[in-house]
Amino acid sequence: MDRRDDTFAMPFRSPGRLGELEREATELRLAIKTLTRQLQKAEARHAETEQAYVKTVSNLVQTTQENMLLRHECERLRQRAHQPDAIREPNASVMFMLRLTPAEVAAVRKAIARLHHPDVGGDVERMQAWNVALDTLLEQ
Repeated sequence: MDRRDDTFAMPFRSPGRLGELEREATELRLAIKTLTRQLQKAEARHAETEQAYVKTVSNLVQTTQENMLLRHECERLRQRAHQPDAIREPNASVMFMLRLTPAEVAAVRKAIARLHHPDVGGDVERMQAWNVALDTLLEQ
């Protein structure tokens, strides 16, 4: 064999080189294990951050919806405050002139409920005003 072949084959056959390779392999396994742990910790932090982000966005959406509902309620109350009292209170003289029978009042109440009941998207105050007016008609 020529000398060049000996130098090439020699390191792989020597017990010292084999021990060194085994040490390097052990160090690499340890490094892989350490990096795997670090990756798992980073993934856990990422998942925690993602959960916090989702919760924050959910809270913002809920706050925005509540804010919108409050604005609508405020606007409704503002409009009601500017409404003349004559519109809000039933006019007794007009109601006295109607002279409806109890069956007619019940039919009117049923028709009004179909239009203005809160369960079908109507206004609570308007339905209450109609009930007061119809109750007044029944009492006469």
